[in-house]
Amino acid sequence: METDLGRDDWLKAARAALLTGGVEAVRVEKLARKLHVTKGSFYWHFKDREELLDLLLREWEEELLKDIIPRLKGRRGREALRLLLRLMVKRVPLGEEGILPSDAAIFAWASVSPAVARRVNLAERKRIELLTRIIGNPDRTELVYLVWLGFVARGQRLPSSRQRFPQIVRAMLDVFSAGGQRRQSRLKRKV
Repeated sequence: METDLGRDDWLKAARAALLTGGVEAVRVEKLARKLHVTKGSFYWHFKDREELLDLLLREWEEELLKDIIPRLKGRRGREALRLLLRLMVKRVPLGEEGILPSDAAIFAWASVSPAVARRVNLAERKRIELLTRIIGNPDRTELVYLVWLGFVARGQRLPSSRQRFPQIVRAMLDVFSAGGQRRQSRLKRKV
């Protein structure tokens, strides 16, 4: 089995451990036990635990630029927001399974590590700037981001609430659509 185990298997196990047990759960021996291999397999793929932890944080930092923004393909405004939220609905379960980085895991880690918090804060500022360029409205961007943070925080305390994310997204899109329609009707009345 060890010969079939790759770097991605270790990363997936580490992402899942980070989400369910925090940074202390991301230990070489614990991961090896979970994967039913020896610690030597880990060292074939990583120099040490610090390299693995840095990679977990780095992949989260780069996720928006490398994975999400390219999928939006130049869309802007409401259309971009709709697609972005659909992407997030698909990504949430993948983060829970350890296939993708999890905001919940990274934010929890940042809450116990000042060094990680600094990196997360910087990445978060970049995310908000990029999202504002895509969505076009700073207030909507902030609202979307705050809804997302609330969803992440609640999901940590009450994992079953994560199942409601698709409904939350639909409600948020309805609110944004209704807000846009109200503004348009007010403009028409003024003209």
